[in-house]
This record gives sequence, C-alpha cells and structure tokens, in this order.
Amino acid sequence: MDTGYDYITPEFLNLIFFQQNSVVIFPYLDLKHLHSLEIFAIGYNIVDIDATAIHNIIELLEHESYNSYSQNPTVFFISNIARDQLQKIITLGSVHCVINLNENIDNLPRESNNFVFYNKKSKKFLNFDVENIDLSFETWLIKSSQNLSILHDKILKIKSIATRLFTEINENADIKKLIEILSEYEEKYWDKIIQFTENFYEIKFPKLPRVRISSQSTEEESLNEFSKEYETIIKSNQNISVEFVRALDEYRIQRVNPANLELMELYNPRKLYCYLRTHHWEQGIPEEFIQDWVSMKSSHYPLSESDRQDFLSLFSKLDLPYANIKFPTNDKEQLIPSLDDNNENIRNEKPKINVEVTTTIPSVQDFPLFKQWIFKKLDKIELRLKSLKN
Repeated sequence: MDTGYDYITPEFLNLIFFQQNSVVIFPYLDLKHLHSLEIFAIGYNIVDIDATAIHNIIELLEHESYNSYSQNPTVFFISNIARDQLQKIITLGSVHCVINLNENIDNLPRESNNFVFYNKKSKKFLNFDVENIDLSFETWLIKSSQNLSILHDKILKIKSIATRLFTEINENADIKKLIEILSEYEEKYWDKIIQFTENFYEIKFPKLPRVRISSQSTEEESLNEFSKEYETIIKSNQNISVEFVRALDEYRIQRVNPANLELMELYNPRKLYCYLRTHHWEQGIPEEFIQDWVSMKSSHYPLSESDRQDFLSLFSKLDLPYANIKFPTNDKEQLIPSLDDNNENIRNEKPKINVEVTTTIPSVQDFPLFKQWIFKKLDKIELRLKSLKN
C-alpha cells in the first residue's frame, strides 16, 4: 500500500529539486501521494491537471510554458494521462512536470534527458543510475528533519541561498562574497547548492576556490566562548540576570536592524548575545550598556550591597571596564533608621496613635538588611511598651 512518505526520498529530492528534472511515475498512484512531491518543487507555482478533463492538454502546456507572467515558473502535476499524450509532452523541451499514468510504460522510448521514469511496483528508476549519484546531502536533509514542515524549511533555505548567489553573480560576481554565502553549509555540500542554482536560474556559476571564508570550527569556537560569558552572567545573581536579558532586548530594539537577525537571534537571549558580541561588541560589552544594566532601568530593582558585590565580581570575571560605572542610590537604605538612634529621645516621646513608621520594608532577599530592620523595629516596640507603663 502506497503512502505519501514513500516518495520523500533522497532520489526524488535530487531529481525534482537539485537537478530540476521532470518525473513520470507509473502505474496508477493516488493523487494525495503524488502531491507529496510538491515539497521538492520549492520556487514553483503548482498547477494540478487532470488529463481526462482537458482535451487540449498539449496546447495548454505549451501556452503556459512560454507565456507565463508569474514571477515564479510553473510545475504541472498531471494525472490520468494517456501514453500518446505523454510522448507529446516529452517533446516539449521547456515544460516541467510530475506525471502519473495508469498503464505500464517500461518499453516506452526514453530519449529525453529531462524526464526520469519510475516504476512504483518494482521501485526502480528506468533511466536514472542511483548508485552513481552522491545523495549524502539529500539523505542528511531528510534524516535530520523530524517532520515535513522542518524539511520544507530546510529546502526553502537552500532556495534562499541560491537566490542570494544568483543576485551576487548578476551584480558583482565577487568570489569572496559567493564563498561567504556558501559557507553557511559544509564545503562538501557546495556542489549540490551550485547545481540547484545553475539549474533553477539557468546560469553558469563561476569556478570557486574551495576555501571557506570563516571556518565552521572557528565560528563555533567563538560562539562557545560567548555562550560561556552569557552563562556566567545568567548564573551570577537572579535579579542581575533578569535585568541583563531585558537590557539586551532593549538594546536590540534601539540599536540593531532586525533584518540582520535570524528568528532565533530575535527571541533567544543567548543567540542575541552571541550575535552582538560577534557583530557589535567585538571589543567587549560597552560601558554605556553596562551603566544601563547596573541602573536596573527595566526592573527598577533596588540593589543591595550584596548585589553590588555580585556585579563587581562579575565584572572581574568577564574583565569588564567598571571604573566609571556608577551604582544607583538605594533610597531604602536612606530611610532605614541607623543603629545609633537616640533611645532616650524615643523613650521621652509621647505615645501617639498610628505612629507606625512608613519606611519601606527591605527585601527578604537582602537578609542582613532585613534582619537589621526587624531588630530595630523590635527595639522600638519594646521602648514604647515601657514608656506606656511609665
């Protein structure tokens, strides 16, 4: 029994996407399984044709092939076609199709290089030598995709890379820039991407030296270094790390062109930090950002002495400049009574109703300060009780 997944294979990915060939599958195949191959027709408008409902299918294909006003070319998914119709379609040089017909055509002449025939019963290609084709890239793309949506996105990315290559060739043909674009993939996969670019855009790709502009290992090493910095910050102090993430996002909004960011860099703080360290903060985190960070502009959290020490320890670990950094004044500390209050004055005060001090209670997270505040309150309560007895 057929399923659509039977045709999500490296061979069909190679033929339809990379080589831009037309494919003929026989005998009968359910339409929903035939259309599973649309995933390999990235960059095309899909036109579905039932040959039993159209009497002039050859004229239609000729017209659509030569007179399409769409920005994207067309691939035709044709079903229920007859043998004699197929023979005429094969003679149309510019048409791009995925065809299914009911009858067996093992003995059909196959002079065309653009059409590849597949017998679904024997699961064999009639004019495509699978063993002599390197399908490692196609195999990797399919096996590393957990579902069809992920596979679609990976194929779409290759199409996007090819568009950038095509644009660069038309504008400058800068060899260094072409290598830089290709370097998003391992060098062993470049030939397949170039093959797709040449076939889809019908251009001749310039010969490239096989040297990566920036090796993947070097890039990963750099990202690992910045990831370690990020981890050090995040694990240092909860309030400090929360403010850091918010400050990163604010910097992105104010200073970074979103068009230069990938989706994960937009919404993943670690990825965003690595991007900034690579493209904006090559010499280290700037003092201006550090000042905004310690000012706790987003969370408005009042820093305790312990928090300040955590900041200073973090600056030392990351070798950050902090000589000119000013910590914000903690208003809470100014409002808390000092330990050398004149107890005599308190004792002589006349009792008042609702005389509770409205001083803001220190955070429990700064336990030494909170403990000091509690003891001071207890002392005051004791003095007031004594004064009432007198």
